[in-house]
Amino acid sequence: MKSRLLVALGAVSIATVIPIHTAQAATPEIISSLISQDQYVAGVENSLIHFSVALSGRDAASTASTKLVITSYKPVHTRQEVRDATFGELPSTVDTVIVDVGQVRDPATGRVDVAVPIEIGVRSKEALQMSATGVYPISIGLQEGKSVTSQIVTFVERLPQDVNSPLPSENLRIALVGNLTSDVSLQPDGSTVVSEASRELLSTAITTLETNPQTAVSLAVRPELMDALASSSDADNAVLNRLQAASSLHLLASTYVDVQPDELVASQNSDVFTSQLRLGEDTMASIFPTKTVSRDSWLESSALSSNGAQLLRDLGLRTAVLLSESQKTTAGGVSLFAEPTRLVELKLSNSDRMTAALADIHLGEALTRGSNEPIGGAYLVAQQILAELKVLRTEIIDRDETMNGRGVILSTESGVLPSTALTTALVNSIAGQPDMNFVSLEDLLNTMTVSVMDGLPVSVELQALADPNPPANTILNDFADRVNGFSAMLPDGDERPTQWRRVVNVLPSRSLTQVQVEAYINAVDTELAAIGGSVVTPTSTTFTLGGRDSSIRLSLRNDNDTDLLVRVHLTSSKLTLPKDDQVVTLPAGTTTLVEIPVTAKSNGRFPVTLQLLTPNGDVTVGAPATFSARVNALAGLGQLFTGIALLLLLSWWIHHLRREHQRRQSESFDSAGRHPSGERSA
Repeated sequence: MKSRLLVALGAVSIATVIPIHTAQAATPEIISSLISQDQYVAGVENSLIHFSVALSGRDAASTASTKLVITSYKPVHTRQEVRDATFGELPSTVDTVIVDVGQVRDPATGRVDVAVPIEIGVRSKEALQMSATGVYPISIGLQEGKSVTSQIVTFVERLPQDVNSPLPSENLRIALVGNLTSDVSLQPDGSTVVSEASRELLSTAITTLETNPQTAVSLAVRPELMDALASSSDADNAVLNRLQAASSLHLLASTYVDVQPDELVASQNSDVFTSQLRLGEDTMASIFPTKTVSRDSWLESSALSSNGAQLLRDLGLRTAVLLSESQKTTAGGVSLFAEPTRLVELKLSNSDRMTAALADIHLGEALTRGSNEPIGGAYLVAQQILAELKVLRTEIIDRDETMNGRGVILSTESGVLPSTALTTALVNSIAGQPDMNFVSLEDLLNTMTVSVMDGLPVSVELQALADPNPPANTILNDFADRVNGFSAMLPDGDERPTQWRRVVNVLPSRSLTQVQVEAYINAVDTELAAIGGSVVTPTSTTFTLGGRDSSIRLSLRNDNDTDLLVRVHLTSSKLTLPKDDQVVTLPAGTTTLVEIPVTAKSNGRFPVTLQLLTPNGDVTVGAPATFSARVNALAGLGQLFTGIALLLLLSWWIHHLRREHQRRQSESFDSAGRHPSGERSA
């Protein structure tokens, strides 16, 4: 039978410390935190359980007598019973011991240290009865008069008869995972601003790593944040140096900025995810040269579709580690039927397979609660988590199953690392267990196996995305093309292309609004326009070509203080132009003559268009300029026409002269026949 109330001496039993205002004192004294305790007690009569608690809030004028009420309850056997007891739904009471606080209180610190003996098979006022082995919920309450002002619930394991320390059992391997992410640190003006929220996350993570140097902590660290630290102030560089030196840090794969596979697949931009993942790897390899980034797993915090999982698998990521929110939204709630200590198979869209590992949701809730200023302290939450881990292992063994191929993944609900206080308390508590230990996520996944049900692997069929949307980042693609084009115009060693590409790399981030994206693009486009505007095209509007094969001579002036490389592209329907454009270097501050051979197709005056392009030829530089080309005479063709005309004229004259000669001869004959002498002779 479970009870929520302790009758007589026990009062209300709850999992957290709740102050209750009483008549004896205006401000009742409470248990502010559990400082330390024994996680187990030997199975020997009169063995002692040590507890240390911190008290606070006592009214200096109060004369009330304060008692510490320590109560044991029937052992818990399931994880749910541990959670119920944690939140105040306790099993039946076994025994209670009352201690006068005045005899054990340290007046300077408010700390109370107490040792409570246990008894087996008998009952007395001075000892807690613990006749059976198992994990016992223990409430520690503070009582003034007949009212309990506050109470906490922790757990103690009673060992078997005559056993003084936990016996080795099948080992339970535990991986502590998290993410270290942030909003984009690069600003539109090119400066770097590491936010205070990011600094706080960094500080907590680094302190946790340094406080627990022997405990593997697997983190998906945001590469863009690391870039920001490396290019920021001396103080930020010092923070980065501390992170680089952390021996317990194990790096997981992470995209350069926060992007999700499902979202990019849905918008037909899988290549963005691919480039972000590779850029993230390259950045981390550069900043953490002595560490290796694990490419076996991907930490997922949102819903995962078969399309997104397929993308991860195609990139070589074998296991998706689903955090709390991802488990609730993937496949309609994968955590409802999956065994968290084993892997599950994921069915992908093309009949391929990958595995998923599940961060324990219930322990994730406890880690989140214990990190957010828990009443009763982080150490108390660590004991509650330890109790659930103990019972978890017992449940598995009681089913005649082995711990081989199993493991537990610990993460807060958001994926942020637990507080340093909670992590340290949990590490120290688990260190006292001979059959539990922390390992890296990579090591754990290498030993975990897929759950089997009815002889078959447990498989989850992921939902496919709806019909993909049209590409959503055309603006980003066009901007990237402009950056690549103008970067090619600049000489080697110029630092501006590096800065522009940093902007390109951060724009896919999910944390940026559309307004912010436009601010980044406009800032860079202003610089690109200034470069394009520094190249001045000819002011003359007419070129005169002297013959069929000639040249167009262009004067291009570079008003920039940097040499520029441009591609010169001419178009005209009346000219035959070279097949390939000329790529020319324009020295800074000078005018360069560019000569382009052409062949005229006809005489006359016709337009010619000049367009300057970036060296790769796919981005325009400035506006096009239109000129006139004039061909006065095509030399070879004119001579031919002149020769033909002369021949025609000469032929006409010869023909004309012959006809005139013949006409005159004919007239001469006619006149001779009519002469009188002629008539007489006839």
